This record gives sequence, C-alpha cells and structure tokens, in this order.
Amino acid sequence: MACLLGGLLGARDLAGGAEPAVPGCHPGPHVVCIGRTDGGHSVHVVQGQTVTVGLAGSGLRWSDLDQVGPHLLHPHGATKERGGTLTASYVATKAGQTALRASGAPNCPAGQACPQFILLWQVRIVIAPRK
Repeated sequence: MACLLGGLLGARDLAGGAEPAVPGCHPGPHVVCIGRTDGGHSVHVVQGQTVTVGLAGSGLRWSDLDQVGPHLLHPHGATKERGGTLTASYVATKAGQTALRASGAPNCPAGQACPQFILLWQVRIVIAPRK
C-alpha cells in the first residue's frame, strides 16, 4: 500500500507504488490522501486543501474520526463506512496544528473467541497558511 503525504506542492507518493492509500482518493495539488500507514506521522497541508482519510478494515471495526486539539479542519461530506473501510474528508480552514484520531477493534463473528485489544490510530495535521 502506498503512503501518501501532502506537502506545500500537494500530495506525493513516497512509496512509489501505484495503489492509492485511500481507495477512490486521487491526490493532487488540492487533495491529500491519508491512509492507515500514515498513523503516528505528521502530514503537512496548505489552508484550503482537502484532506481525505481512509482506514481500511483488515479485520478491524473503526470508530468515527475525532479531531483532537483545535478544530482547524471542517468536515466535507459525511463519514462513510463501506466494506470495512472508514472514509472521511475535511477541508483545512485555518493555519495551525491539529490531529485526527480513531480506534480500531477486532471485528469478530458472534459466538466465536475474539482477541481483546483496541488499536489507536492518530495522525498530526500541520496546516500552513495560504500564500
């Protein structure tokens, strides 16, 4: 899976892979795609860019995304969960730093043993002012 990070010039594919980190997200100068592998990292965007987050299931049931810290990202559309993937989009409205956080729990069939753990996913968003 490719790891996509947005910089001042837009998003770039650091892993060199052809598969997007977020299915259906097309990174470019106005869109930054953030996937599960970006957790624990910082992503740099510019005010006005759209930030799309996609957390693929891999046997996990994801909570809604929460903005931790100042609310500098405005939700753009509804959060969707489809096929075990949680997808949400935001627009960076103000310069500063904030974070997005979600948790993943095992998605186990009823009546079967299930591991007891919670996976915390968080990414720091650094928003530069528009020039």
